[in-house]
Amino acid sequence: MMWNQYKYTPLPLSLDPLPSNAAKSAKSEIWLMKFCHIAITCLCFLIMIITLPVSIWFSIKIVYDYERMVIFRLGRVQPPKGPGLVLVVPLIDQFQRVDMRSRAFSIQPSKVKSRDDVLVSLKADVHFRVCDPILSLMSVQDLNFVIQHTAENLLTQSLGRKYLREIYGGRVQIAEHLKEDINEQVKVYGVCIDHTEVQLGAVLRPHEENVNVPITPPALGPTGGLEQMVAQLVSMVQQTVAVTDSSPSPVVDFSLQQMTSQLEGILSESLVSEVGSSYQLIVTRNSGESVSYFIDLTSGSGSSGWGVFPGNPDVTLMMTETDLMCLIKGDLSPMTAYAAGRLQVIGDLRTALQLEKVLQRIAGR
Repeated sequence: MMWNQYKYTPLPLSLDPLPSNAAKSAKSEIWLMKFCHIAITCLCFLIMIITLPVSIWFSIKIVYDYERMVIFRLGRVQPPKGPGLVLVVPLIDQFQRVDMRSRAFSIQPSKVKSRDDVLVSLKADVHFRVCDPILSLMSVQDLNFVIQHTAENLLTQSLGRKYLREIYGGRVQIAEHLKEDINEQVKVYGVCIDHTEVQLGAVLRPHEENVNVPITPPALGPTGGLEQMVAQLVSMVQQTVAVTDSSPSPVVDFSLQQMTSQLEGILSESLVSEVGSSYQLIVTRNSGESVSYFIDLTSGSGSSGWGVFPGNPDVTLMMTETDLMCLIKGDLSPMTAYAAGRLQVIGDLRTALQLEKVLQRIAGR
């Protein structure tokens, strides 16, 4: 048969070579180090017993319930000790206390470009605690810096894959995903993330640094984009026609006066309790003249009137007359106008967006 022509030839067994002189010397050094370690430890224990009770004041340490103590005995780490009384051997033990309580840091507001090319200013708060005291000491030197730097990078990467609408409406989901991502990265340092919170500081216009560059509205997300696109195009055409006309339009002026009269009729205590903020409106007419109008919804039934708000308003809004009419009619949303640079906000953005409730009541929507 064919397989008979192949004969099995066993390979010669290779015997392990005898230990060389280098291996023997290394093994003897290991045994010598172990012997020295045991001898020095026993000697220090003996000295501590002889010098009792004076040495007890230097050997007994109190570890609180929120702490753990990591002891290095002759340079070798020992299992974490505590809480309670911990015995520290003088001369050979060095220890470090590790705080196990929850700590927090804030990611300073930074500019992040969303998926639709809108610059968003965001900040985040991260709460963390040490889960493994030995890893937190042995793996990294500056624990706070590493965690904060990791959180900043992950926040930038996460928001760069989302649209503006997703960022504004899904901050809770973004915070949960950010918490999971940070936990995955920092668990090797013995740290656990307890809570994260993302706060939207402001929505900046694209190319904000160069005011001479024309501002284009941002690309819209996949959901509800057609209606917003049509509303933006209609409002931009209206604005272009209004600007090219050198004389003020009586229709728009009548609408502005009608807005003020209707606003005085809808002021109520329920609206004050729902909004609870004061606004200063600076409206630029088509003729180039700027007029001021304030809305106070902080106490009583609220008040409004022409001129400057008597005090410090919570939010100051600057827009053109045409854009204000579009906001009232619902042809333009405040978030879209702000992202396109047609609505300028000085103050908290979330408080500014509360004004949409007032505009909806003016239009009867």
